[in-house]
Amino acid sequence: VTDYASRSMNYFDVWSPEISTRYGEVFWTMMDPVALPPDVVEQFKDGEMGSEYSNITMHRQHRRRRRHCRRCRYRRRRYRRHHHHHLNALHRPLLPSSPPRQGTIAITGYEMDQLDGDGNSIPYNRAYNHHYMAYIVGEGADMAMVDCHASHDHGCYEGKKVLRPVPKSENEQFSNTFFSEGNGGESRKSFHGYPNGYAQLISSPKEFHLEPMQIDTWNRDNPSLEFVAGPEPAASQAPPGASYSGILECPCTDRISKVNGSICSDDFGCLPFNLACLEEPGSTLISNGNKICNLDTYNGGQQCCPHQSILLDRDQNPWPDVKQTYRLKFRFYYQAYVPTADRVSASHQDLRRLYWQTEAWAGEYDIPPGAESYGHDDGATAMTDDGQYTYTITSEWTAGEMIDLDDCDWRNTSACSGQYKDSEGVYMVYAGGHCHAPNCVSIELWNQDTGELYCRQLPMFGKGDITNDKFDDKGYATLPPCVWSDDASEDLPTRPRVPFDAKLYSVAVQNSTYGSVPKLSLFFDFIELCYFKDRISSTIYHTHLTGASLTLPSHPPTPRHPVVSLRRYSHTGQMASWQMRGALYY
Repeated sequence: VTDYASRSMNYFDVWSPEISTRYGEVFWTMMDPVALPPDVVEQFKDGEMGSEYSNITMHRQHRRRRRHCRRCRYRRRRYRRHHHHHLNALHRPLLPSSPPRQGTIAITGYEMDQLDGDGNSIPYNRAYNHHYMAYIVGEGADMAMVDCHASHDHGCYEGKKVLRPVPKSENEQFSNTFFSEGNGGESRKSFHGYPNGYAQLISSPKEFHLEPMQIDTWNRDNPSLEFVAGPEPAASQAPPGASYSGILECPCTDRISKVNGSICSDDFGCLPFNLACLEEPGSTLISNGNKICNLDTYNGGQQCCPHQSILLDRDQNPWPDVKQTYRLKFRFYYQAYVPTADRVSASHQDLRRLYWQTEAWAGEYDIPPGAESYGHDDGATAMTDDGQYTYTITSEWTAGEMIDLDDCDWRNTSACSGQYKDSEGVYMVYAGGHCHAPNCVSIELWNQDTGELYCRQLPMFGKGDITNDKFDDKGYATLPPCVWSDDASEDLPTRPRVPFDAKLYSVAVQNSTYGSVPKLSLFFDFIELCYFKDRISSTIYHTHLTGASLTLPSHPPTPRHPVVSLRRYSHTGQMASWQMRGALYY
């Protein structure tokens, strides 16, 4: 699947504008747009629509008569909205008013890197990629300031606006697409791609937009590519000898103060504290007494590191005149989308992204040192057989909550493109995590109703052999995604069928052994479900995923994973997320 050339795929490269930072500085903003290569724009500029609707709508037409409408039984309140589609009891899916056009590109995968002016790859232990949000935008969308929503943005607070692609009309369903699978320190070696026949579709693509969060951790006195920590603030949580800088945890340094419900800084003024933790079953953070939920106990994370903030104490200012300058490079693999014609299926099914956080909109959470929290956090901290500690959080929700079935604003999220509204659920295809700290143990996604384990992701950590593998950053994770397909030639598990009313259950496990200093460790954890339109496929790129149905209690207990060698690191400001993509069924 990863051999794009053998699958008749082309590619194009885009480079971000320059990023130039000093030591300890955060770069976190939407950058200037980058025009796509002229030949790509010309190849896919707007053409005529296909003579028939794409197989996104063709394949799921029910070909047998029914006494009753299954969709109407599922959501009776929507009956009036679509009752005119009943034809002699033949219930057809809602046809989008703007299906993919012939001038549509099918993005089948991508890779990324960060490079200096000479084209040399920069290790993540020098320029830490906390996360990125990348978009390809077509002629059917404009960039506009919209409200920041914790359900699909990071670092939100009351009144914050963010620059995002907004379709010009509700019918522009393929006007832009979003890339954020495995989008942090694990990004360069984690797979971002889809099986044959599946892609992210964009009509008349024109521009690339990127909002990266980068943290400068380069010790300017170290000429080698081996990691040597530079000065760190007193609030750093990194243990002695860590393979990463404590700066990347976004510690709240002595530049930070807490005033009248806000976090204030010498660098960015005052911003409202806006972390809202949910009660169970939405999240276990409150019941576990996680300190991230309270401003008084908040010690670090995204709230303390907005754009251009300095993650050092006031008396620290090493190398003030030595900037690190580089750019991010994305390589997108693609094919030409061919719409349905003469009853022949379209070439690709579209993939859309849905989103959920295991910490349920807090956006981050503390990992307390196990020796201190064991026995005091409602069972979140467990001891392993070899005397080490793990910290677990969970979340429960229904699949339909990820797309706000009853209240979804298409101007703010691509999940509201309209084509899901009369479907009953999704077939999952791709689950790509976001978990790149040394303390990441595992992430799991379950179906609470059936006891089926959809996906378990186990990170693999770099050894530091950058001579032979420039991406082998020591201690940084590779997180292989879970992928499914009904195509026997793909040799993958069959795609799971997930109705919108299914109860999903997420489990995120972190190592919390290190506790010699009584400080906290943050970790971001997300669950994301995405849907493809009609059929889905996914691939498993590691041997730890099982598609078998397992016996699961009504409330799964904290799993005890066989941990042979837990890494004794505590880490803040990281993410452990799922990105899933799937297809609707009717």
